Amino acid sequence: MSGSVDSWPALSFLEGLRPGPDESVELALLASYSADLESIGATLLALAGKDTDAGRGSPSDFADAVERPRGKVRIIIQRGRLAKMRKTPRIAAVLDQLVREVDFDEATHSWHPKAALVRTLDANGEIGWRLWIGSRNLTECVNREIGLLLISGAKGGAAIPGAEELARDLADRATLKGLRSTSLAGTIAKVAWRSPAGVRVERIVWSAGSGGQTIPVPPIGTDEIVVVSPFIDKNFLARQAPQSTRPMRRMLLTTMREIERVGPSLAMFDDLLALDAPDYPIGDPEPDQQSAASAPDSGMAEDEEEEVGRGLHAKLLFMRSGQKRRLWLGSANATMRAWTGRNAEVTAELLVTEPVERGLRALLGSARLVEAPSTEHSPDAAALEDETLERARAQVAARWAAQLSIHEAGARLTHRSDLHPGGPHPDETDIVLEVGALQGELMAWPTQQVVVELGPVAPAERSEFVRLRVCREGKGLSWLQRAPAEPPFGEDRDRAAFVRFLGARGFLLWLAGLLAEDGREGEGDWTKDEPQHRAGTITNPVLDSSLPTLEEMLAAWARDPDRFMEIERRVSQYLPAVLEQAKREEPQTAEMLERFDDLWRKLRRGLGVAESKGTRR
Repeated sequence: MSGSVDSWPALSFLEGLRPGPDESVELALLASYSADLESIGATLLALAGKDTDAGRGSPSDFADAVERPRGKVRIIIQRGRLAKMRKTPRIAAVLDQLVREVDFDEATHSWHPKAALVRTLDANGEIGWRLWIGSRNLTECVNREIGLLLISGAKGGAAIPGAEELARDLADRATLKGLRSTSLAGTIAKVAWRSPAGVRVERIVWSAGSGGQTIPVPPIGTDEIVVVSPFIDKNFLARQAPQSTRPMRRMLLTTMREIERVGPSLAMFDDLLALDAPDYPIGDPEPDQQSAASAPDSGMAEDEEEEVGRGLHAKLLFMRSGQKRRLWLGSANATMRAWTGRNAEVTAELLVTEPVERGLRALLGSARLVEAPSTEHSPDAAALEDETLERARAQVAARWAAQLSIHEAGARLTHRSDLHPGGPHPDETDIVLEVGALQGELMAWPTQQVVVELGPVAPAERSEFVRLRVCREGKGLSWLQRAPAEPPFGEDRDRAAFVRFLGARGFLLWLAGLLAEDGREGEGDWTKDEPQHRAGTITNPVLDSSLPTLEEMLAAWARDPDRFMEIERRVSQYLPAVLEQAKREEPQTAEMLERFDDLWRKLRRGLGVAESKGTRR
């Protein structure tokens, strides 16, 4: 298909989250089926307004993006769906405090919504809201996605039924201190939302995973129905093609893999269209050292990352009756499991105009027309083995009841479960379960062994994230999972991690950026472990224009005393540890830090500012 039709406007997920120039994020609840640590970091940078066009940021930007929203951000994902990256940055350990996993057993249902609810506060004290609903997971994968961004605003806005149900469940699962789900739901029910041009939101459909939802079916008089989904099943599609005396055009856009799997029954559609399968995180990425050694240079790695995937991951259902156009979009695939409510899903039901329909035509026009297969496809041995490993992953995730503790010998994982007292191992006994600390080596976890010693872990690298892998005959599947620490690591762990991560120079660059508030760009990339670069000796701070100056310190106080006090809190928390590290590693840098400390104390006394209590050690 082809033709000069208009595509839908392109707005990246991160752009939708980013606050305006005079706004700050006060609350952010995000739901996703899967995630990876790099994408979580990019999301935090966007919420702090510090991300680059590539979704990256400097170490000092990352430190600020984690510190500012402390206690205000939660990312809620399906347990077992946190992807293992090829190279996990050591500072990513601190992201464990943001992630909450839903323990749905994927044998029966999944936590599958993709949504973001964000509250902002502007310079005048006005509260704003953003609500995003769509198909995109929090992973680095780039596919064809669809989403709807709603922004609060009394002028031209309207309350949307169902939004409060989404807010209530997200708040319940976020477990943020001081956040009451009933109160949040009541607030969201009164918010007036502004929709994009050509769109009227009828309602938001939230299913919590307990079933009982009603599937939309084409009413009598429907002229056309379009189903777009990377995953399909026969029963759901049969509901969308009822027998009718009136001609109705039926179109399905999915992937060739699904077309071959479902087979001849797809002949019910007048147009059967195909796009590539979506890209997903690699199930068993290469070991870190092997990956690093195989990369010829950093430039090549950047080029590889810029490749744009074109797989289909958008999910929508469209029905047209005369001039009435109804569109459902969100996280639900064209399957019974998604639409009957067995999965937790979120979908927006819209009335759209003809120009919006043209965007759908553009998507359909990018696909290739194919014939329905004459036979159903039988999976080969490799596909069956992949399915077996996926099933093993889901079983381990569902049976997970491990807790992390720190002892003299290092980190210890203890599994406690009445239902699975011998461990979270999969049913098939020849599948090996391996486990390790986030930056540690994997080791086999024998069945009936409920305590696993993970070995020494430096204080700066402690994390509730642990590595897991299931494998058989050399083929495996890796992921990360959270094991709550007892006692919790708290801010001491974060402080140690950031001191090691930033080094002396990185710490001062962080302060300089906070003081100046001039959009000053820090150095480096938070995803790259380069402590030797950031911790390098500062030979002549007078000549380094990136470091904080006395004028900037005074200007920061004059501009916003409250903001200055926030910076003072960070100086009091971090400087002693940075100084201690510098004394051990770089005496010359330590002398410079002591001079900065002396200057900061004199400035504080001169301004009559009390030292932040309980932070200096």
